[in-house]
Amino acid sequence: MILGQEKSQRDSVLLMALVLLSVPLIVGSVLMGIFLLFVGNRSIDWSNVLMVGAITVVGLFLIWKKRYIAARWVVVWGLFFLSIWGTIQYGFTFLGVLGYVVTLLIAFLVVDNHHGIILLVIFLPPVVYRLFTPEQDHQASTILAYMGMMSVVSFLLGLLNFLNERAKNSLVQINTLEAVQQAGVSVMSSLDLQETTAKILDELKNILPHDSASVLLVREGGEGKEVELVACSGWENPYDVIGIKFPIPGDNPNSIVIQEGRPYILRNAPEDYPPFREEPHNHILSWLGVPLITKGEIIGMMAIDSGKEGYFSEEHIRVVTAFADHVAIAIENARLFEITTQAINHRSILYRASQEVIRAGADLEYIYKTIHQAASELMPAEAFVITLLDEAEEFIDGAYLIDKGGREGHLHIPLGEGLSGAVIETGRSFLVSDLLEEQEFEGEHFGEEEEVRSLVAVPFSIGNKVIGMLSAQSYQPDAYGQEELELLQLLAAQAGVAIENARLLARMEHMAKTDSLTGLKNRRAFDAALNDEIIRAARYGYPLALMILDIDDFKQFNDHFGHSKGDNHLVEIAELIVRSVRETDLVARIGGEEFSVILPHTSREGAIELAERVRLNVQHSYEGMITGGGTVSIGVAEYPRDGIVPSDLFDAADLVMFRIKRTGKNRVGIPGKEEQI
Repeated sequence: MILGQEKSQRDSVLLMALVLLSVPLIVGSVLMGIFLLFVGNRSIDWSNVLMVGAITVVGLFLIWKKRYIAARWVVVWGLFFLSIWGTIQYGFTFLGVLGYVVTLLIAFLVVDNHHGIILLVIFLPPVVYRLFTPEQDHQASTILAYMGMMSVVSFLLGLLNFLNERAKNSLVQINTLEAVQQAGVSVMSSLDLQETTAKILDELKNILPHDSASVLLVREGGEGKEVELVACSGWENPYDVIGIKFPIPGDNPNSIVIQEGRPYILRNAPEDYPPFREEPHNHILSWLGVPLITKGEIIGMMAIDSGKEGYFSEEHIRVVTAFADHVAIAIENARLFEITTQAINHRSILYRASQEVIRAGADLEYIYKTIHQAASELMPAEAFVITLLDEAEEFIDGAYLIDKGGREGHLHIPLGEGLSGAVIETGRSFLVSDLLEEQEFEGEHFGEEEEVRSLVAVPFSIGNKVIGMLSAQSYQPDAYGQEELELLQLLAAQAGVAIENARLLARMEHMAKTDSLTGLKNRRAFDAALNDEIIRAARYGYPLALMILDIDDFKQFNDHFGHSKGDNHLVEIAELIVRSVRETDLVARIGGEEFSVILPHTSREGAIELAERVRLNVQHSYEGMITGGGTVSIGVAEYPRDGIVPSDLFDAADLVMFRIKRTGKNRVGIPGKEEQI
């Protein structure tokens, strides 16, 4: 750890200097003793030599045992007091002065209080010399010379210390910058935002020792800015804090960091801000916040915590701020990548949905489900609504209503009422963050009893005409924002065209299968329906009957009343037939004054009974008509007794009907037999 390693690196340098200086002292002392013995005619005080050697050996032994503090005391103060003893014994000698100089040098390197050492080494030996030497040996010039010499040495050592500190600080700064640079490269190696924030917190542990830390990003809240805690480390339960949002401005230190764009230290956080006195923040005593700034914009911040009071310093700010520059770039790159990836995914979802709704043709149900699926992939959609303006514009149809995955039936909504009424009437979109706090309309409720909390709703528009509404809804507040609104508008634009095309195709298909005069199925639709019913009857083994009927003497009616009245008469007969049969029976006009009725699950006997009901209803409705057109002739055939394929079954009933018309009319008949019932 950069800041934590400074002291240990310093200890290593000092101990090495201690060893390097102690060994020459021993060698120098021995050589000087030999020199004085043979050249200076003086005897060697081997006790001093042995004591110096012993001190050095003990110091080296303690260093080997990693007892560094003990080694300092033994070597530095052992040599120092040995020099003092020599002064007491012999006065000022070369060896005494050499001991002072070496002791001063070593003490300067290993003892923090340099000024105290200088005063001690300069003034203590003269005082000792004066106290422990005879009066006649008190030479002021000697003492002054000594003090002057030691002052010069002290000055040189002070200068050396100053240069050493500068060099050491430069080295620490270089090492710190290199470590920050390496950490910056590491955090920028990923474009995944979650992975990036995890790396940021890991690298932060290596740069600055701390107890917990978090990364917070600026968000646009409902009432202004806020910072959201998106990643953390050192917390007992990360889920207690991840997702917490702090308002900006607010009664929190994050506001100072974000608003002023500068680092901020709390030396005693609980005294300054009440939240630090409560869980989950009550383990924090010291707090450091550093802004994350990129391209002049504050995008978030890092918060670093310690359980020690007054833990963080200006040096910590310097290092973490340097790291924050890399962090801001890494987070911004990850966010841009996430936005780009998300935009690509959104385009892919919208494109896929557009292709699906194009292929849907007239299948409205498939279009609804495709839109719902796309919206669910783009945003929360626990409830989902598609409403359409009725083609006659008499009401709003709840065409597709989903609530918590369950499908609700169609719901008719009066024009202008509810959310759909507001959207269709005004033609504008609605974005509601919380329905408990804001609501411009009285909603139409469906599905679960629980009320939704937030919603986004947009109109379906074709040109300037609004044809319906699309709405995604959530049971959570603040589930939608501007991005979701825009995505839903794009989806609605595609879906609106598809729905209108489907409705147009459905109308065209209906027209292609419907008799324009009576509104019944036409011959084309009849042929397709008969073929389908025969296939089903064959597969499941149920009976099927067919009724062919023709209006008797309809030409006389037309000749007497004209074609316009004749058309009205055809419509009346068609309505009589529909009222006389069951809802499951299919009635068709197959040409001129000829009609047919397909009767699923009906035997010959049941078909005869229904045919007789139709005949009697027509006869009673036009009792006394003498111009023709007041009765019908009906032929009945049964599958498979009278025909296996559609054409055979149709011909069987049709031949019976024509035989009846030739032999008296106004009767019901079956193949091989005409009956008057």
